Amino acid sequence: MDQRRSIRGTLFCLLFISLSLLAPACGFAMGETRGGAEPPPSGSLSVSFIDVGQGDGVLVQAGGTNHLIDAGNIEEGPNVVDFLRSRGVSALDGIIVSNPDADHIGGFLDVLDAFPVETVYISGDEKGTLTYNSFLRSVRAEGAEVQLVRTGYLMDWGGVRVDVIGPPTDAEGGLFSETNDNSVALLLTYGSARILLAGDAEANEEEYMASGSYTGPLSLLKVTHHGSNTSSTPLFLNRFTPKVAVIQVGADNSYGHPTPETLDRLRRTGARVFRNDEHGDVIVTIKDEQLDVAVTKGFQAQAENPPTIPANSYGFHR
Repeated sequence: MDQRRSIRGTLFCLLFISLSLLAPACGFAMGETRGGAEPPPSGSLSVSFIDVGQGDGVLVQAGGTNHLIDAGNIEEGPNVVDFLRSRGVSALDGIIVSNPDADHIGGFLDVLDAFPVETVYISGDEKGTLTYNSFLRSVRAEGAEVQLVRTGYLMDWGGVRVDVIGPPTDAEGGLFSETNDNSVALLLTYGSARILLAGDAEANEEEYMASGSYTGPLSLLKVTHHGSNTSSTPLFLNRFTPKVAVIQVGADNSYGHPTPETLDRLRRTGARVFRNDEHGDVIVTIKDEQLDVAVTKGFQAQAENPPTIPANSYGFHR
């Protein structure tokens, strides 16, 4: 974590990927830029996939608002706090618990100590673990409002439309039996950009979302459940085909994430794939119908060995 903090505190060259959200045959352009760990530009939507190892942590910033979706394991708390400060965060309008597992909520303990938080959003799928109970105590001490969200719940985050598209409501049969399938799934719409962040959703919740009314191509997908072979099903990727996909995964993790099967399914969609274990923090900025991606490591290898992307999908050049 100390190395990551040192990197963020210094200006350095970053891999920079850019694509137009307007053109049907979008072209990637790759070059080098400076910046990364700094507040997002005005008039933009910024989605930062924080390198929290084997866990999830996503910061969404737009229109002066800040929302944090998950915060990694408990030891990642200082890293998450450091990243939020580097992005100009002094308070959080909301934190979203995509699911109550430790690799999603552990870091929130430090976040709640460091920043005032207005609202905490949960699915209602509670987990009686020590980490989750500690999280609930911290939320009560913070005095934040707690809001239960299921499909159909609508929010506005600084001009970004945010639709909750999972898990199911009680009227639809209620929560699934598995915690991962009860992940809070958020569909962000900003201009023509569509971004899906669905935690650890597996096949059941993916099928539920794929059968709903929110399907369509995506500008950006956070790959569900760290790229496990029980997620990113062919049906799901067919109904929510991404241009850019980000996998939140730790290096040399014991789960074998992301699996070769999942990587192959993503490759078949033509998506440009980024991974926290290979690229560090992945910062996506959308402004004026343009999507830019910056990463904090691995840019030199990428520049020397640009990935092959099918010609009928997107062009890629240096």
